[in-house]
Amino acid sequence: MVTPKLQFSGFLFDGKSAKKQPVRIELKPCHITLTLSGSSAESWHYSDIRWAAETTPFHIEHQLNTPEGERLETLVVENPDFYENCQRIAPNDFSRTTIKYSFNWKIFSGGALILLLFFFAVFKIVPYYFVDKLVDKIPLEWEETIGNTVLSAFPVEKNPDTRVMALLTDILRLLKQSKVKETPYNLKVFILKTEQINALALPGGNIIVFEGLLKIADSPEEIAGVLAHEAQHIFLKHSTRGILRNLASGMLLALIRGDANAVMESIIGIAGQLNTLRFSRKMETEADIKGIELMLEAKINPKGMLSIFKKLLKEELKLEESKKNSSISKNAKEVFSYLSTHPSTKIRIKELENKIKNNSEKLWIPLYPNSNWNQIKPQN
Repeated sequence: MVTPKLQFSGFLFDGKSAKKQPVRIELKPCHITLTLSGSSAESWHYSDIRWAAETTPFHIEHQLNTPEGERLETLVVENPDFYENCQRIAPNDFSRTTIKYSFNWKIFSGGALILLLFFFAVFKIVPYYFVDKLVDKIPLEWEETIGNTVLSAFPVEKNPDTRVMALLTDILRLLKQSKVKETPYNLKVFILKTEQINALALPGGNIIVFEGLLKIADSPEEIAGVLAHEAQHIFLKHSTRGILRNLASGMLLALIRGDANAVMESIIGIAGQLNTLRFSRKMETEADIKGIELMLEAKINPKGMLSIFKKLLKEELKLEESKKNSSISKNAKEVFSYLSTHPSTKIRIKELENKIKNNSEKLWIPLYPNSNWNQIKPQN
């Protein structure tokens, strides 16, 4: 059996000054006895000490309560056998000391986690909250600048068919003037000559309709359904909110610095990225419901929105099938895919059906019955 060593030497820092004082140390079953030169012995119970370092040199901390207040004393021992002999002389009390020490580390780890969560909230969650509160304060001129920046990234038709453009523009005019609450947005429609099927609402009032979507639409009511939906994305500032959320953290830092120019430059820089125009399920549902209401106010048959969405879903299923047998990259296809920017169509169709059913008693007027849409629309 190994006999524990009981006598050691070390240095004591009394917490009142940076001076270290030589001290004699004696290990007892319940406490450590410390004796300074010319002073009486002092006892530290094992349960009251904390090992700040368990490798040489050993650091043991002791909280001392005095009439002047609390003071932290630190004992430093360089003898490599000190820690092991403490365990031998007082295994029970020493184990409680070790548990206490471990518990402090848990508190430290928990505090660090809370701090990390705080910074995550500051730069992720808080900016989103900040954006949602700020978006209604964004000047219209800013939104128009952002929208025109995005529009410039698309090679839209410079000389589109005047008959088609007249019909699209007139539908937008009818929808806007039917809006119960006046809107400052000047809605404009543009055609992108591509077989892909999609439509995009840009900040400030621009709407891009892909030619492929015009081809599958069989009536002005179906076109009105798409335009009513996209117009509501603009009225509700969904596109603006999506762009701002993508640069929220950087924008927050710029605003803290008071650099409004940096904010605007960042917005314009990110505006050309199509993924900033992707909408959440909540935004899509809101645009659907508000779009239906806009059509009803304009006395346009809301079934037009339902029928065009069913066609879009059918075309999307074809696209998904073609992806499996095509070498075209997934990203390239998603750029022009309607569901990449307008998700959850199946669920939304069901919600549209319920909304239309609840308004079945309302009357609507045939939309441009003499327009000969199927003759003037782009042909395959």
